Amino acid sequence: MRIYTIHLPPPFSQRRREAEVIREGFNWWAFLFSGLWMLAQGMWVVGVAVLVLTGLAAAGLDTIGINEIASTVVTLAIGVYVGCSANDWWRAHLARKGWKEAAVIAAADRDGALRRYFDLAALEADRLAEAPPAAHPQPAT
Repeated sequence: MRIYTIHLPPPFSQRRREAEVIREGFNWWAFLFSGLWMLAQGMWVVGVAVLVLTGLAAAGLDTIGINEIASTVVTLAIGVYVGCSANDWWRAHLARKGWKEAAVIAAADRDGALRRYFDLAALEADRLAEAPPAAHPQPAT
């Protein structure tokens, strides 16, 4: 079982309306394609920053005469850091755009997490519909 967070779009959003499901843990796509993955997710500032940081690190190490193995290790270290942090950055990006983190779900895969979330939401709606109306207290006389 993996842990996923379910994010719902802002209520009056004109754009994308489906829920986002983000897996907890290491993001292989962000590790392999760092800045490009972030640009694809709409995280322009972070994506450009990662691309620039990776480029500057590689150019800087080459300029001071560090061998290719050390340069590769530094580039891989940046990639590992990005892979470990990417999903958290994505969650923060969605929160800044007004998305609501609706649930944390354990499931075997992304589709299972989404299905389980909607099943639990339906159960909660049924439970609330069956609850007796709250009694209104009478004012003291």
